[in-house]
Amino acid sequence: MKLFLLPLSIICTTSSTVLVADEYPQILDFYPDCPPQILATVEDRLTYDIDRKPLKSSGGNILDYRDEYVQQALIEIQNKAKKAGADAVIIEQLRVGAVDRSFSTNSGSRKSKTQKLFVLSKVQQLKLCPTKQLSSKPTPYNSEGKSVSYTETVVSLNLPEDGNILKLARQHQAPEPKISTKGAYGINIGDSIAKLQQALGPHSIQLQLTNGAIVYGYGRHLWFIVKHGKVITISQDLGLLNGHGQNQIALSDNYDHTHWVIADRIQRGDNLEQVKVHLPIKKVGNSYRVMNKETQLLLKFESYKESLDDNNASRLNSFAILPSSQQTLANKINFAQFDNTLIGEILALDFEQDYLLQPQQLQNQILLDESGPKILVNHNLLLGYDKQKKVNYIKVTESMSSAQTMFEFNQVLAKYNIPSTKSALLARYPQAEDNLDNIMISDGFTTLSIDFDSYEDEAQLIELTLSFE
Repeated sequence: MKLFLLPLSIICTTSSTVLVADEYPQILDFYPDCPPQILATVEDRLTYDIDRKPLKSSGGNILDYRDEYVQQALIEIQNKAKKAGADAVIIEQLRVGAVDRSFSTNSGSRKSKTQKLFVLSKVQQLKLCPTKQLSSKPTPYNSEGKSVSYTETVVSLNLPEDGNILKLARQHQAPEPKISTKGAYGINIGDSIAKLQQALGPHSIQLQLTNGAIVYGYGRHLWFIVKHGKVITISQDLGLLNGHGQNQIALSDNYDHTHWVIADRIQRGDNLEQVKVHLPIKKVGNSYRVMNKETQLLLKFESYKESLDDNNASRLNSFAILPSSQQTLANKINFAQFDNTLIGEILALDFEQDYLLQPQQLQNQILLDESGPKILVNHNLLLGYDKQKKVNYIKVTESMSSAQTMFEFNQVLAKYNIPSTKSALLARYPQAEDNLDNIMISDGFTTLSIDFDSYEDEAQLIELTLSFE
């Protein structure tokens, strides 16, 4: 069995053209040649009740009606732009989600069911130059609400019959952990993603960067950056996740417990003087580098006080291989868009509901986890999902990437309408079992567990997990 997650894109070819007159402001497929006047940038959420009719395909869901309701939303976007006096519209963001809610009393005497589809948009309302000439540069979304930007996400894995990717990863025979100025673990800078996946097996985590590159992580401390299908960087520490974030990834016997070696002699923990004997390293900033024509090996050392009488010893801690022209490892995760209001409603346990995920929301995932893959929504939130892409797990926790104060964390909790203290949470969930530094609710279908930093009444929430069928 093979799993393919292929690029979602639209290929457009055209020459420059002139915008024609229309009753409503046109949604542009291409940017204007002459810089327009931006009247306003408008963010909106449009919600539609789904007509009670059979789904279009067996086993389908209410997202089957996406195109139908997106067209309604586009007309509303154009109508609002017309009222604002705009000539044209550029769609910067467009996201479609679905809610399938059901509610019943404990006695079952009153039931209701709601199916809704919502369209989140961010658009520019424009006043064009008199010529109304268009360029050949495509806008982020075209006049049909389709994304014309290219997202590079390619995964091709031979899965076992039971579909257990974690089992497959554990059975994979890893390459030798040899490091050079050109590559690591049998993969060199410039090698294809196909060669990477064949050599190292299923990756533990996948992240999309703001520059369009994709990061594939193996275990907690081995990272490959891929752009345009080629490996461009190999590193033990990209700085994308902190220790708490790395702990969300399952430990890998292949990549977390191996002892890598550089030039058949140098290992992690060797002191600086030993390394200098075997490698022509040169200090650049806070690191040491070995350069060749096309690539470079970057080595980082940490200072250790090994005894009260000794001076600090610098010992090798990590490596990175990157193009010789690259100076830094600065990277930033490109987080997808999610409906914070809907996530807050799920956490409130007011009613059962389905949150169905879209393909573009799967770009940042921890794939190897005992309980199934988890989506990294932002610095503080993980979502789990089933085979139908329906959310069945939510974790809100302290920051998994950047540094964060407790005040900042409580602001995140407020965004999801989550109280920050034990007393407030017990007031919200009076049925919860109080286990001192934890409270828990479990009814056979839903399990809510909340951990605190102490057992005091005003103890601070540090982690909340909700799982449900």
